[in-house]
Amino acid sequence: MKSAEYLFLTSAPLFDVGGQITAYGASARLGSIVPVRALGRLGYDARAVSVAGDLAPVEAALRGAKRIVFGEMFKTREAGWAGPAGAYRTLLKEIRDAQERVVFSIADDHFADPEFAAFYRETLRECLAVTAVSPTLANTVRAFTPRPIVVAPEPTEGSRGVPQAIAARKVAAPLAWLARRVGLTMDHWRVRLLWFGYPQNQPPLLGLIPALEDYASKYPLLLTCVTSRTSAIEALATPARSGEDSRLRAQFVPWSPLAMDSAIASSDLVLIPSDYRDPVKQAKSPNRLVAGLHGGRFVVAHPLPPYAPYGEFAWLGEDLCQGIDWAIRHPREVVERIARGQAFIDERHSPEVVARFWLDVFHPKN
Repeated sequence: MKSAEYLFLTSAPLFDVGGQITAYGASARLGSIVPVRALGRLGYDARAVSVAGDLAPVEAALRGAKRIVFGEMFKTREAGWAGPAGAYRTLLKEIRDAQERVVFSIADDHFADPEFAAFYRETLRECLAVTAVSPTLANTVRAFTPRPIVVAPEPTEGSRGVPQAIAARKVAAPLAWLARRVGLTMDHWRVRLLWFGYPQNQPPLLGLIPALEDYASKYPLLLTCVTSRTSAIEALATPARSGEDSRLRAQFVPWSPLAMDSAIASSDLVLIPSDYRDPVKQAKSPNRLVAGLHGGRFVVAHPLPPYAPYGEFAWLGEDLCQGIDWAIRHPREVVERIARGQAFIDERHSPEVVARFWLDVFHPKN
Protein backbone atom coordinates (compact mmCIF):
# COMPACT_ATOMS: atom_id res chain seq x y z
CA MET A 1 0.00 0.00 0.00
CA LYS A 2 1.40 3.38 -1.04
CA SER A 3 2.07 5.86 1.75
CA ALA A 4 -0.24 8.85 2.05
CA GLU A 5 0.56 12.30 3.37
CA TYR A 6 -2.36 12.08 5.80
CA LEU A 7 -3.59 8.64 6.88
CA PHE A 8 -6.95 8.26 8.65
CA LEU A 9 -7.39 4.90 10.39
CA THR A 10 -10.70 3.38 11.41
CA SER A 11 -11.61 0.05 12.96
CA ALA A 12 -14.86 -0.02 10.94
CA PRO A 13 -14.96 -2.21 7.84
CA LEU A 14 -15.03 -0.16 4.63
CA PHE A 15 -16.95 -1.09 1.49
CA ASP A 16 -17.70 0.28 -1.95
CA VAL A 17 -21.13 1.67 -2.84
CA GLY A 18 -21.54 3.08 -6.32
CA GLY A 19 -17.81 3.60 -6.71
CA GLN A 20 -17.34 5.38 -3.39
CA ILE A 21 -15.79 3.96 -0.24
CA THR A 22 -18.06 4.25 2.78
CA ALA A 23 -18.86 2.63 6.16
CA TYR A 24 -21.93 1.87 8.22
CA GLY A 25 -20.65 3.79 11.25
CA ALA A 26 -21.35 7.54 11.13
CA SER A 27 -18.17 8.19 13.12
CA ALA A 28 -16.12 6.43 10.45
CA ARG A 29 -17.77 8.35 7.63
CA LEU A 30 -17.77 11.78 9.27
CA GLY A 31 -14.49 11.37 11.13
CA SER A 32 -12.41 9.71 8.41
CA ILE A 33 -13.96 9.16 4.98
CA VAL A 34 -15.53 12.57 4.29
CA PRO A 35 -12.52 14.54 5.64
CA VAL A 36 -10.23 12.46 3.39
CA ARG A 37 -12.37 13.30 0.34
CA ALA A 38 -12.36 16.99 1.28
CA LEU A 39 -8.59 17.06 1.78
CA GLY A 40 -8.24 15.41 -1.61
CA ARG A 41 -10.33 18.14 -3.25
CA LEU A 42 -7.94 20.70 -1.74
CA GLY A 43 -5.04 18.87 -3.38
CA TYR A 44 -3.69 16.94 -0.41
CA ASP A 45 -2.76 13.26 -0.45
CA ALA A 46 -5.07 11.72 2.16
CA ARG A 47 -6.45 8.21 2.60
CA ALA A 48 -8.85 6.36 4.90
CA VAL A 49 -7.85 2.80 5.79
CA SER A 50 -9.58 0.14 7.88
CA VAL A 51 -7.63 -1.88 10.44
CA ALA A 52 -10.32 -4.57 10.49
CA GLY A 53 -8.29 -6.79 8.14
CA ASP A 54 -4.62 -7.48 7.44
CA LEU A 55 -2.42 -4.95 9.25
CA ALA A 56 0.72 -5.49 7.14
CA PRO A 57 -0.22 -3.06 4.35
CA VAL A 58 -1.45 -0.54 6.94
CA GLU A 59 1.90 -0.73 8.73
CA ALA A 60 3.68 -0.03 5.45
CA ALA A 61 1.44 2.97 4.73
CA LEU A 62 1.82 4.63 8.11
CA ARG A 63 5.63 4.56 8.02
CA GLY A 64 5.66 7.19 5.29
CA ALA A 65 2.66 9.24 6.44
CA LYS A 66 3.30 12.71 7.84
CA ARG A 67 0.27 12.49 10.14
CA ILE A 68 -1.82 9.52 11.26
CA VAL A 69 -5.33 9.85 12.71
CA PHE A 70 -6.44 6.96 14.92
CA GLY A 71 -10.19 7.26 14.50
CA GLU A 72 -13.15 6.15 16.58
CA MET A 73 -12.94 2.54 17.79
CA PHE A 74 -15.91 0.25 17.10
CA LYS A 75 -16.56 -2.53 19.57
CA THR A 76 -16.83 -5.96 17.94
CA ARG A 77 -19.30 -8.65 18.93
CA GLU A 78 -16.55 -11.28 19.09
CA ALA A 79 -13.66 -9.46 20.79
CA GLY A 80 -15.24 -6.38 22.37
CA TRP A 81 -12.80 -3.48 22.64
CA ALA A 82 -9.83 -5.85 22.60
CA GLY A 83 -10.04 -6.22 18.80
CA PRO A 84 -9.73 -2.57 17.71
CA ALA A 85 -7.53 -1.64 20.67
CA GLY A 86 -5.16 -4.50 19.85
CA ALA A 87 -4.90 -3.43 16.22
CA TYR A 88 -4.21 0.17 17.23
CA ARG A 89 -1.57 -0.91 19.76
CA THR A 90 0.20 -2.96 17.09
CA LEU A 91 0.32 0.02 14.76
CA LEU A 92 1.40 2.46 17.47
CA LYS A 93 4.48 0.31 18.13
CA GLU A 94 5.63 1.14 14.59
CA ILE A 95 5.53 4.90 15.28
CA ARG A 96 8.54 6.25 17.17
CA ASP A 97 7.59 9.93 17.02
CA ALA A 98 3.92 9.78 18.08
CA GLN A 99 4.00 13.25 19.65
CA GLU A 100 4.74 14.71 16.22
CA ARG A 101 2.61 12.48 13.96
CA VAL A 102 -0.33 10.88 15.80
CA VAL A 103 -3.78 12.40 16.36
CA PHE A 104 -6.53 10.52 18.21
CA SER A 105 -10.13 11.17 17.16
CA ILE A 106 -12.83 10.25 19.71
CA ALA A 107 -16.55 10.41 18.92
CA ASP A 108 -18.31 8.57 21.77
CA ASP A 109 -18.03 8.43 25.55
CA HIS A 110 -17.33 4.80 26.43
CA PHE A 111 -14.94 5.72 29.22
CA ALA A 112 -17.06 3.92 31.82
CA ASP A 113 -15.83 0.69 30.20
CA PRO A 114 -12.53 -0.29 31.89
CA GLU A 115 -10.98 -1.73 28.72
CA PHE A 116 -11.84 1.31 26.62
CA ALA A 117 -10.57 3.69 29.31
CA ALA A 118 -7.38 1.68 29.83
CA PHE A 119 -6.47 1.93 26.14
CA TYR A 120 -6.78 5.70 26.07
CA ARG A 121 -5.14 6.17 29.45
CA GLU A 122 -2.17 4.31 27.99
CA THR A 123 -2.01 6.04 24.61
CA LEU A 124 -3.32 9.61 24.84
CA ARG A 125 -0.26 10.94 26.67
CA GLU A 126 1.92 10.37 23.62
CA CYS A 127 0.35 12.15 20.66
CA LEU A 128 0.26 15.44 18.78
CA ALA A 129 -3.36 16.20 19.69
CA VAL A 130 -6.78 14.72 20.44
CA THR A 131 -10.08 15.67 18.80
CA ALA A 132 -13.53 15.16 20.32
CA VAL A 133 -16.92 15.73 18.72
CA SER A 134 -18.40 17.88 21.52
CA PRO A 135 -17.24 20.15 24.35
CA THR A 136 -18.70 17.70 26.89
CA LEU A 137 -16.66 14.82 25.47
CA ALA A 138 -13.56 17.03 25.31
CA ASN A 139 -13.89 17.74 29.05
CA THR A 140 -14.03 14.00 29.75
CA VAL A 141 -10.94 13.34 27.63
CA ARG A 142 -8.93 16.01 29.50
CA ALA A 143 -8.61 13.65 32.46
CA PHE A 144 -6.59 11.27 30.25
CA THR A 145 -3.98 13.49 28.65
CA PRO A 146 -2.04 16.77 28.93
CA ARG A 147 -1.91 17.02 25.14
CA PRO A 148 -4.03 19.61 23.22
CA ILE A 149 -7.71 18.69 22.85
CA VAL A 150 -9.90 20.37 20.22
CA VAL A 151 -13.57 19.99 19.35
CA ALA A 152 -13.83 18.64 15.81
CA PRO A 153 -16.72 19.74 13.57
CA GLU A 154 -18.18 16.78 11.71
CA PRO A 155 -18.83 17.43 8.01
CA THR A 156 -22.13 17.34 6.22
CA GLU A 157 -22.78 14.45 3.87
CA GLY A 158 -25.44 13.80 1.29
CA SER A 159 -27.43 16.28 -0.77
CA ARG A 160 -28.33 19.81 0.27
CA GLY A 161 -32.12 20.08 0.44
CA VAL A 162 -34.31 23.11 -0.23
CA PRO A 163 -35.86 24.40 3.04
CA GLN A 164 -39.41 23.10 3.35
CA ALA A 165 -42.18 23.61 5.87
CA ILE A 166 -45.07 21.34 6.79
CA ALA A 167 -48.32 21.71 4.88
CA ALA A 168 -50.59 19.95 7.35
CA ARG A 169 -54.36 20.05 7.47
CA LYS A 170 -56.74 18.72 10.06
CA VAL A 171 -58.98 16.02 8.67
CA ALA A 172 -62.59 16.16 9.78
CA ALA A 173 -64.15 12.79 10.48
CA PRO A 174 -66.67 13.04 7.59
CA LEU A 175 -63.85 13.86 5.16
CA ALA A 176 -61.76 10.95 6.42
CA TRP A 177 -64.78 8.65 5.99
CA LEU A 178 -65.38 9.93 2.47
CA ALA A 179 -61.69 9.52 1.56
CA ARG A 180 -61.82 5.88 2.60
CA ARG A 181 -65.02 5.37 0.59
CA VAL A 182 -63.41 6.62 -2.63
CA GLY A 183 -60.11 4.83 -2.01
CA LEU A 184 -57.95 7.78 -0.97
CA THR A 185 -55.27 7.03 1.59
CA MET A 186 -54.94 9.06 4.77
CA ASP A 187 -51.28 9.56 3.81
CA HIS A 188 -52.26 12.67 1.82
CA TRP A 189 -52.98 14.46 5.11
CA ARG A 190 -50.25 13.03 7.29
CA VAL A 191 -47.39 14.94 8.90
CA ARG A 192 -44.38 12.90 7.81
CA LEU A 193 -41.93 12.43 10.67
CA LEU A 194 -38.46 10.99 10.10
CA TRP A 195 -36.37 9.31 12.78
CA PHE A 196 -32.99 7.73 12.06
CA GLY A 197 -30.30 6.28 14.30
CA TYR A 198 -28.50 3.24 15.66
CA PRO A 199 -30.32 0.52 17.61
CA GLN A 200 -28.96 2.05 20.84
CA ASN A 201 -30.80 5.26 19.93
CA GLN A 202 -34.16 3.47 19.69
CA PRO A 203 -35.34 3.45 23.37
CA PRO A 204 -36.08 7.22 23.54
CA LEU A 205 -38.09 6.91 20.32
CA LEU A 206 -40.07 3.98 21.66
CA GLY A 207 -40.76 5.94 24.83
CA LEU A 208 -42.21 8.76 22.73
CA ILE A 209 -44.77 6.57 20.91
CA PRO A 210 -47.65 7.04 23.40
CA ALA A 211 -47.33 10.83 23.14
CA LEU A 212 -47.25 10.63 19.34
CA GLU A 213 -50.39 8.47 19.37
CA ASP A 214 -52.16 11.08 21.48
CA TYR A 215 -51.00 13.87 19.19
CA ALA A 216 -52.12 11.93 16.10
CA SER A 217 -55.73 12.53 17.15
CA LYS A 218 -55.07 16.15 16.12
CA TYR A 219 -53.02 15.55 12.95
CA PRO A 220 -52.50 12.11 11.39
CA LEU A 221 -48.82 11.13 11.46
CA LEU A 222 -46.51 8.93 9.40
CA LEU A 223 -43.41 7.91 11.36
CA THR A 224 -40.58 6.54 9.19
CA CYS A 225 -37.77 4.85 11.11
CA VAL A 226 -34.49 4.45 9.22
CA THR A 227 -32.35 2.13 11.31
CA SER A 228 -31.22 -1.46 11.76
CA ARG A 229 -33.96 -4.02 12.17
CA THR A 230 -34.66 -4.95 15.79
CA SER A 231 -37.58 -6.69 17.46
CA ALA A 232 -38.52 -3.42 19.17
CA ILE A 233 -38.70 -1.53 15.87
CA GLU A 234 -40.63 -4.35 14.22
CA ALA A 235 -43.09 -4.27 17.13
CA LEU A 236 -43.99 -0.67 16.21
CA ALA A 237 -45.80 -1.84 13.09
CA THR A 238 -48.82 -3.26 14.87
CA PRO A 239 -52.06 -3.62 12.87
CA ALA A 240 -53.27 -0.44 14.58
CA ARG A 241 -50.21 1.43 13.25
CA SER A 242 -49.91 -0.05 9.79
CA GLY A 243 -53.33 0.49 8.21
CA GLU A 244 -53.96 3.31 5.75
CA ASP A 245 -56.53 4.85 8.09
CA SER A 246 -54.33 4.60 11.22
CA ARG A 247 -53.93 7.95 12.93
CA LEU A 248 -50.28 7.10 13.71
CA ARG A 249 -48.78 5.00 10.96
CA ALA A 250 -45.26 3.60 11.47
CA GLN A 251 -42.93 2.14 8.86
CA PHE A 252 -39.39 0.76 8.91
CA VAL A 253 -36.69 1.43 6.30
CA PRO A 254 -33.35 -0.45 6.60
CA TRP A 255 -30.45 1.98 6.92
CA SER A 256 -28.01 2.15 4.05
CA PRO A 257 -25.67 4.88 2.76
CA LEU A 258 -28.08 5.44 -0.13
CA ALA A 259 -31.26 5.63 1.95
CA MET A 260 -30.85 8.92 3.80
CA ASP A 261 -31.17 11.49 1.02
CA SER A 262 -34.52 10.13 -0.14
CA ALA A 263 -35.72 9.59 3.45
CA ILE A 264 -35.06 13.22 4.37
CA ALA A 265 -36.49 14.52 1.09
CA SER A 266 -39.76 12.63 1.63
CA SER A 267 -40.19 13.86 5.22
CA ASP A 268 -41.74 17.01 6.71
CA LEU A 269 -39.50 17.16 9.74
CA VAL A 270 -36.77 15.23 11.56
CA LEU A 271 -37.48 13.98 15.07
CA ILE A 272 -34.59 13.38 17.50
CA PRO A 273 -35.67 12.11 20.92
CA SER A 274 -32.82 11.28 23.31
CA ASP A 275 -31.93 10.43 26.89
CA TYR A 276 -30.87 14.03 27.25
CA ARG A 277 -30.35 13.82 31.02
CA ASP A 278 -27.80 11.00 30.63
CA PRO A 279 -24.24 12.45 30.91
CA VAL A 280 -22.98 9.95 28.33
CA LYS A 281 -25.58 11.09 25.78
CA GLN A 282 -24.65 14.71 26.48
CA ALA A 283 -21.24 13.98 24.94
CA LYS A 284 -22.78 13.13 21.56
CA SER A 285 -22.11 15.18 18.44
CA PRO A 286 -24.88 17.21 16.75
CA ASN A 287 -24.53 15.24 13.49
CA ARG A 288 -28.16 14.08 13.29
CA LEU A 289 -29.45 17.61 13.82
CA VAL A 290 -26.99 18.93 11.23
CA ALA A 291 -28.06 16.23 8.77
CA GLY A 292 -31.71 17.27 9.06
CA LEU A 293 -31.02 20.96 8.49
CA HIS A 294 -28.59 20.20 5.67
CA GLY A 295 -31.34 18.16 4.03
CA GLY A 296 -33.71 21.14 4.22
CA ARG A 297 -35.96 19.84 6.98
CA PHE A 298 -36.87 21.30 10.36
CA VAL A 299 -35.56 19.41 13.39
CA VAL A 300 -37.48 18.83 16.61
CA ALA A 301 -35.17 17.47 19.29
CA HIS A 302 -34.58 17.07 22.98
CA PRO A 303 -32.19 19.66 24.47
CA LEU A 304 -28.79 17.96 24.40
CA PRO A 305 -25.95 20.42 25.22
CA PRO A 306 -24.22 19.92 21.81
CA TYR A 307 -27.47 21.02 20.13
CA ALA A 308 -27.55 24.40 21.92
CA PRO A 309 -25.57 26.34 19.23
CA TYR A 310 -28.23 25.26 16.70
CA GLY A 311 -31.22 26.11 18.89
CA GLU A 312 -32.29 29.15 16.88
CA PHE A 313 -32.50 27.00 13.73
CA ALA A 314 -34.48 24.09 15.21
CA TRP A 315 -36.93 23.43 18.04
CA LEU A 316 -35.32 22.15 21.24
CA GLY A 317 -37.36 21.21 24.30
CA GLU A 318 -38.66 18.45 26.53
CA ASP A 319 -42.09 18.01 24.90
CA LEU A 320 -41.41 17.01 21.31
CA CYS A 321 -45.10 16.96 20.40
CA GLN A 322 -45.20 20.61 21.37
CA GLY A 323 -42.32 21.13 18.94
CA ILE A 324 -44.18 19.34 16.15
CA ASP A 325 -47.21 21.49 16.83
CA TRP A 326 -45.13 24.69 16.75
CA ALA A 327 -43.61 23.69 13.40
CA ILE A 328 -47.03 23.04 11.88
CA ARG A 329 -48.35 26.42 13.05
CA HIS A 330 -45.30 28.48 11.96
CA PRO A 331 -44.42 27.41 8.39
CA ARG A 332 -42.83 30.70 7.36
CA GLU A 333 -40.57 30.80 10.40
CA VAL A 334 -39.68 27.13 9.86
CA VAL A 335 -38.38 27.89 6.36
CA GLU A 336 -36.49 30.95 7.61
CA ARG A 337 -34.88 28.95 10.44
CA ILE A 338 -33.78 26.16 8.13
CA ALA A 339 -32.26 28.64 5.65
CA ARG A 340 -30.33 30.42 8.42
CA GLY A 341 -29.30 27.05 9.82
CA GLN A 342 -27.92 25.96 6.47
CA ALA A 343 -25.84 29.15 6.25
CA PHE A 344 -24.55 28.48 9.78
CA ILE A 345 -23.72 24.89 8.85
CA ASP A 346 -21.81 26.03 5.77
CA GLU A 347 -19.57 28.10 8.04
CA ARG A 348 -18.89 25.22 10.44
CA HIS A 349 -19.59 21.88 8.80
CA SER A 350 -18.95 22.06 5.08
CA PRO A 351 -16.39 19.43 4.03
CA GLU A 352 -13.97 22.17 2.96
CA VAL A 353 -14.18 23.88 6.37
CA VAL A 354 -13.63 20.53 8.06
CA ALA A 355 -10.62 19.79 5.80
CA ARG A 356 -9.02 23.07 6.86
CA PHE A 357 -9.77 22.25 10.50
CA TRP A 358 -7.75 19.04 10.12
CA LEU A 359 -4.89 20.89 8.47
CA ASP A 360 -4.77 23.22 11.49
CA VAL A 361 -4.70 20.19 13.81
CA PHE A 362 -1.92 18.57 11.78
CA HIS A 363 0.14 21.76 11.63
CA PRO A 364 -0.56 23.85 14.75
CA LYS A 365 0.57 27.45 14.46
CA ASN A 366 1.88 27.66 18.03
